[in-house]
Amino acid sequence: MKDSKWRELSVYSLLFLQTTYLMLNSIQALRALAAWIVVFHHYMQVAYKFSLTDPVSVALFKYGAIGVDLFFVISGFVIYLSSSGKSQTPKVFAAHRIARIAPAYWLFTLITTATLILAPGIVPLTIYTPEFLLKSLLFIPAQNPSGIGMYPIVTMGWTLNYEMAFYAIFFLSLYLPAKFRVSAIIAGVLLMRALLPYIGGDFIFFKNKIVYEFLFGIGVALIYQKGYISKIPPYVAALLVALAFWRVHVNSPVDHDPYGAGLPCAAILIAALSQERLFSKIGFLGKLGDWSYSTYLCHVLVICYGLRLQQQIGLSSLATFLIITASIAIASWASFSLIERPISRFAKNYLNPKPAYLASGQ
Repeated sequence: MKDSKWRELSVYSLLFLQTTYLMLNSIQALRALAAWIVVFHHYMQVAYKFSLTDPVSVALFKYGAIGVDLFFVISGFVIYLSSSGKSQTPKVFAAHRIARIAPAYWLFTLITTATLILAPGIVPLTIYTPEFLLKSLLFIPAQNPSGIGMYPIVTMGWTLNYEMAFYAIFFLSLYLPAKFRVSAIIAGVLLMRALLPYIGGDFIFFKNKIVYEFLFGIGVALIYQKGYISKIPPYVAALLVALAFWRVHVNSPVDHDPYGAGLPCAAILIAALSQERLFSKIGFLGKLGDWSYSTYLCHVLVICYGLRLQQQIGLSSLATFLIITASIAIASWASFSLIERPISRFAKNYLNPKPAYLASGQ
């Protein structure tokens, strides 16, 4: 009995250690940075159609989309480390990922759908049909009826279609011994790009090389596990960031090329991880990192409502920008606090209940 208790305690200690990978302050800071770069990029797109020529506006046009690439690299890093070294079953992994991703996305998809039906004209470049709504909710790539391409009702959800495909590959890899997992994931990504487009139709969506950026994140995770990243001195980290910025500039405007944007993001991730001690007190930035997924989902909708408010009551451009920025932060906090966190906690507690003696404090 005592040995059994110690084994279970060891499992929960390991779960705690794995959770710390997700709580790295450098990761939280990069999540916040990625989300808000995308927010400002889309604000300039929706509000001004990238017509402004001041240096900040031009930079947002040329480089703002890189937040997506940074998210993909971080996702590969976090997903691999959060599942590495512990015997997580495929069922538990799938349930955790669905609980983490789907509810907030479904909520904002339904809010956007209601807006399209009840207040047409507020949200541009997307159209509702019942079949298209169903495909959007199920993460199935489909042509938007508006003609803009394969973007779901919440247009930012195009990235989640890749995310869910990556999760499916990772899910299948969990049926294999741990020593084969990375090889299986790499093979799965390559096969996805090679085979799914040949099904025809909208499955050509999976031909995009952006999926390699998940693999870059896994590569960073493997280096991180071996302890090499923590040995990188500040001047080397600064050099990595400088080289990353140079590569992104040379490849601008950002088009989600894995070599022109993904590898620089991997270099930035390595640099940030290596200087984790500099992120010991990130304060509100950590909150923005917590809320970053909801920020990503809600920001276009909030921008559209904010611009309609500007039209209705004649707000200045500055007041509109400030109201929209504050509203995105508030909506992100509300979504994280009321949707994301409670559902994720429920899933973890339901799937990983504590032994009775731990729950009772013994």
